[in-house]
Amino acid sequence: MTRTACQRLLLALVAPLWVCGVLAAQGVELKSSATTYYGTAGSCTQPATIDYDSVRDATPEWQTIRSEGVRKGSARYELLISEMNARIVRAVRVAAEESGRDCVVGKRDIKDDRGLEVRDLSDDVVGKLESGAASI
Repeated sequence: MTRTACQRLLLALVAPLWVCGVLAAQGVELKSSATTYYGTAGSCTQPATIDYDSVRDATPEWQTIRSEGVRKGSARYELLISEMNARIVRAVRVAAEESGRDCVVGKRDIKDDRGLEVRDLSDDVVGKLESGAASI
């Protein structure tokens, strides 16, 4: 096989891969104050969001803070918030993995979705929290 023929063959094999890589949207651009709960925004292909307030309201820690009037800034408040956030991250991970999503951020944190379909996982996460699935 001549050098030109080899080059043409290589181009024929590599060009479709290069075109697919260029055309396939990847990653989302986040606002500077964004919160990422799962995955990496810059390299995701299946992004999702959650409404933090609705997810927070479903946690037993937040319900304790509200029902007992735990004072913000107190040691107990900080402990409950820490436990709540850890629970939310675990529930987000489970919901994201079950739905095939590779990145989850706050609802209003995406600046540019780069043409990717963004799904709201709030209800799925709340369901995980309410069911206590996977030791959440």
